[in-house]
Amino acid sequence: MAIFKIFKMPRNQQFDYKPRFWDQNKEELEDRLKQYESRDNATPEEIKQRISLRFRKKGYVRDTNFRSSQERRSNRTLFVTLALLIILTFILIDNYFSAFIQNIER
Repeated sequence: MAIFKIFKMPRNQQFDYKPRFWDQNKEELEDRLKQYESRDNATPEEIKQRISLRFRKKGYVRDTNFRSSQERRSNRTLFVTLALLIILTFILIDNYFSAFIQNIER
């Protein structure tokens, strides 16, 4: 019997996965309705949750001027660093290149 099992190929594993449907809009609507019903006797945690939900729903828009100024500062720092590295490279080449060539020729 064991001889016949050697030649038998194993079957693929099968799953019974049934995807569920999730309606995000319906869930948000239910949450908002619950908040309006319990607004009169709200705890501080519920108030925090309501505020965070508003930020998520409407989108918290940051100051675009702040972001652009940070980008400019970052670009300026990058440019200055790159310029310093280039200048340092030219100085090192000017001072030590001739000595390097002489050592190679020996």
